[in-house]
Order: sequence, then C-alpha cells, then structure tokens
Amino acid sequence: MNHVNILKRALNITVNYRVLWIFGILLALTASGGGGGNGGGSGSSSGNPSSNNGSFPSFNGTNPFEHFPNFNITPEITNIIIAIAIGLGCLIVILAVVGTFVRYISETAVIRMVDQHEKTGEKLTFWQGLRLGWSRAAWRMFLMNLLTGISFLLAFIIAASVAALPLLAWLTKNTPLEVLGTVISVGLLLLVFFATILVALALSLVMLLAQRACALEDLGVIDSLRRGFVIAKAHLVDLILMGAILFGISLLWGLVMIFVSLAFLVAAAIVAGLPALLVGALVATFTQGVTPWIVAGLVAAPIFLIAISIPLALINGWKMIFSSTAWTLSYREVLALDQTKQNGDQPAAPAELAAPAAA
Repeated sequence: MNHVNILKRALNITVNYRVLWIFGILLALTASGGGGGNGGGSGSSSGNPSSNNGSFPSFNGTNPFEHFPNFNITPEITNIIIAIAIGLGCLIVILAVVGTFVRYISETAVIRMVDQHEKTGEKLTFWQGLRLGWSRAAWRMFLMNLLTGISFLLAFIIAASVAALPLLAWLTKNTPLEVLGTVISVGLLLLVFFATILVALALSLVMLLAQRACALEDLGVIDSLRRGFVIAKAHLVDLILMGAILFGISLLWGLVMIFVSLAFLVAAAIVAGLPALLVGALVATFTQGVTPWIVAGLVAAPIFLIAISIPLALINGWKMIFSSTAWTLSYREVLALDQTKQNGDQPAAPAELAAPAAA
C-alpha cells in the first residue's frame, strides 16, 4: 500500500471536491467528536469562618455579598425560565434523534461519493450525494455501531466485574486475605484496562473497514463486520501504519485548532456581545432588575453559537472528510491488492481501482 499517494489523493479530493464540504459540516455537527470537560474540584474547606487562624478575612456575621446588585426574580420570570428550560430539553432530544439520522446519511454519502469519484472522475451534486446516503446502508451502519457499542460495553462490564471478584475477600475480615484480594483485583483491573484499550483500537480499525464494506458492497451488519475483520487481518501492518499516520495528523490538527478556536471564540464573543449590550441597554430604559440581562443573554446566545459553530464546523468538516477519504482510498487499494493476488495481474492505478457498485 502506497500510504503517501493515498494521503496526497485524499487531500486533493478534500480540497477540490467542495460538495463534500457540506457533508463534512453535517458530520462535524452531528458526529460524537468527544470533548470532555475537565473539572477539577480542588480543595474543599470546612469549619467555622471565625476559626481560620487569620488565613481568610472574617466577615463578623455580615453578608459578604450584600453589596452585589439585588436581582429580584419575579414568579413570572421564574415561570418563563422553567418553560424555556423544558423547551430546550425537548429540543435537545429532537436534535439528537435528527442528528443521528444526519450523521449516518452523511457518512454513507461521503464514502460512496469518494468511491464513485475514483471510479468515474465525476463530481456529484449535493442532492445526488444525498440520494446515495439515503439508503439501507446508512441504517445498517447505525445498527452496526449500536451492536458493537453495546457488545463492547457489556464485555467490559463483565470483565471488570470478574476482575473485582477478589475484593470479596474483604467479607472474610481476615487482613492477609483482604490484602491479597486487593492486590489481585487491582492487577486484574489494570489488565482489563489495557486489554480494553487494545480491543477498542482493533475494533475501531475493523469498524472503519466494515462501514466501507457495508456502503460499497451492500453487505448486511454481520457480513460487514466479518468482511472488515478479514481485510484487517490480511493487511494488518499496512492498515495499522495508515491509522498511526492519521492519528499523528489528528494530534497535530488538534494542537493547531487550540489557537484557531481561541481566535474564533474571541471574535464570536465580540460579534455577539455588541448587539446584546445594545439591546440590553435599550430594554433597561423601560424596565429594571434582571430583565435586561435576560434579554441580552437571549440575544447574545444564538449569535455567539452561530458565529462560533459555523467556521469551526467547516474546519472540522475538512478534517473528517480527509480522514474518511483516506480510509475509503485505503479500502479500495487493499481490495485491488487482493484482486491482484487472485488474478496474478499488475496492480491498478488508484483512480482505476475496481470497487463494488453502490446500491
């Protein structure tokens, strides 16, 4: 497998096949890209504020927040806030369901559009790509991810539960057995942890190939998984190297995106803050209390979300299109290599690689 040529071709398609950008934005907005908020609750304090040994100022029974503005929230405003919260909750549920459909349709469309572009050189329109994505393959890809996700989670829970069984030694009230059980359990849990990482990496590789088998060969859920496993086993070294290269590119991309995101964050805050302050000041001439702040927040929130989401979604969409294209081209190449071994012919050029027709 020529990894360099595949990456160059993937970059070329990402830059020049601009219809894919729309599906990339949809993927960036709907795919679970992960982001975990770190939170560090450090240092809890307890005790009487007067017994602080001079470390903190004593307020001598006075309210330290008494000089802050007194926001009197009326029952009407409370009801409005509750109604908004309920409405937002329902909206989030609806968006989650719609986002799931959009994600798998977009993934299927990107895979099939890239494959067809490699076979014919044709660049499809958005609606043609949408028709390719709106298919049984998208539904099967969803079921495949759901099946593997549930199976992986159950296997992890069972393995972790078995590893924790030696902790039952604590019920014996025997100190040597308690220590031995703890040591064994910790060792087994560490083993389960590392095994989980390895299985997750292997499963992610199989899933990338199985998705393309599903989209391009119109296979069912189990057959796609079997196909992905067979291809991964036959071309393990080449595919692991491709995964490592794309992982390195992803890390570099993430470092760059830290600074890009900060720049967009500042710009979005300015764009959203100015009209919000203007509207808040205007409302403050008619009413007092917390109402101007609520109105200003309602004005700023959608503007800020739009100003920060669209450019970041486009940039992240480019990354997702590039990664998906690279894996689709890799899939096509390993199919061509397998066909070459069977026929004893010379390898075909990447643009001429045969692939099963899309359903």
